[in-house]
Amino acid sequence: MMQNSHSKNPSSILKQNFSRFLPWSIWFLSAFFYLYENVIQVSPGVMVPDLMQAFSVNSAALGSVIAFFFYSYASMQIPVGVLVDNYNARYLLTGAALSCAIGCVFFATASSVLMIALGRFLIGFGAAFSAVCSMKLAANWFPAKQFSLLVGLMVTIGMLGSMIGEKPLAILVDSIGWRHTMLFLAIFGVVLALIIVSVVRHSPTNRGNGLHAASQAKKTRTQPLLHGLMQVVKLPQSWILAIYGGLIYASTSIFGCLWGVPFLMKAYSFDKPTAAGIVSIMFFGWVIGSPLSGILTNLLNSYKKLLWISSIGGLVVMLVVLYTPGLSVFTLSVLIFSFGIFSSFFLPSFTLMHDLHPSECNGVALGFMNTANMVGGALGQPLIGILLDATWDGTLVNGTRVYATTNYQWALACLPIMLAISLILIPFIKEKTT
Repeated sequence: MMQNSHSKNPSSILKQNFSRFLPWSIWFLSAFFYLYENVIQVSPGVMVPDLMQAFSVNSAALGSVIAFFFYSYASMQIPVGVLVDNYNARYLLTGAALSCAIGCVFFATASSVLMIALGRFLIGFGAAFSAVCSMKLAANWFPAKQFSLLVGLMVTIGMLGSMIGEKPLAILVDSIGWRHTMLFLAIFGVVLALIIVSVVRHSPTNRGNGLHAASQAKKTRTQPLLHGLMQVVKLPQSWILAIYGGLIYASTSIFGCLWGVPFLMKAYSFDKPTAAGIVSIMFFGWVIGSPLSGILTNLLNSYKKLLWISSIGGLVVMLVVLYTPGLSVFTLSVLIFSFGIFSSFFLPSFTLMHDLHPSECNGVALGFMNTANMVGGALGQPLIGILLDATWDGTLVNGTRVYATTNYQWALACLPIMLAISLILIPFIKEKTT
């Protein structure tokens, strides 16, 4: 009786419940940071006219400045992968959140486009840790069979952030201005950093001592620090998967993060909140499509079939959105929602990349994949601006360049081209059944 009573000790039960709850708390905080960085990532899309007017810049210059997020994000993905494979995710995530917050302060107080560029660079630097750290923590704290589910849930949470960064943020910008909006995001980032450093632990073996992970990694590491990177880059499949994912994701980030809102404002004479609301539906498609991709891979018993659906569906929908005139708001919303679903179906490529490499270099493999994702945005956003300026007819309103619908259609032709190239790559991806 005494032993039975002891086994049901309230403190023992509390510890057991805490142990079950802790992995989800840790992973959720990392996923919530992914949501936060997605809000900031897409935020310039609802500030384009304000920024062009405030700093008297054209679209090419603005696109180049905003793309500094992608320059730092993309360049940091492989280093981040190496870091999370060898050091403590708790402190990496805390520093990342603070970097985003500081970047928001630079953005909010900018007196020139150079300060905007610096702010976006710092935001991109911090944001670079979000997805890879979240996936690493999922691998550390959960069984391997749950990895695909957690990646899908992470992207779902992140896309909720992208939705918040569209219409809700547009309303906030219209209410308090873009500077105060960015300051609000900075304060939020500081609070999030404090919560992360208090709760997150790298793995079950170092839940009690936050510094233990780094010291243990140094003690047990038997390979050179860059060994994992060498293992990843020497496999052709790593490159094919990374380029495929980069092409699909770039089409989403270019349209959703910067140029989709001004295109809809011009092509359909929408006001900013309406255009932003329609673009945000694309991210809602990601919210639905991300977990759905895991279900469909099981039903189809194939990752590759879903990649075909992603590329073909995304290509068809984007062509209709860009080049079919007179679409109703409802039809346009359905199409953009569908594009979000189709583009989210590229997520099995992450699982293929994860399964392609051993656990000790999963972080750098996923970082390598994410690098390709961000390179498309880094190159694509300023490219759209350059193409807009190349076809501009000279129209100015209040000193700001005004582009015709045909200018946007010409520039945004890059998106269906990217999707068409992704189709060419799929036959070279090695099939892996679930």
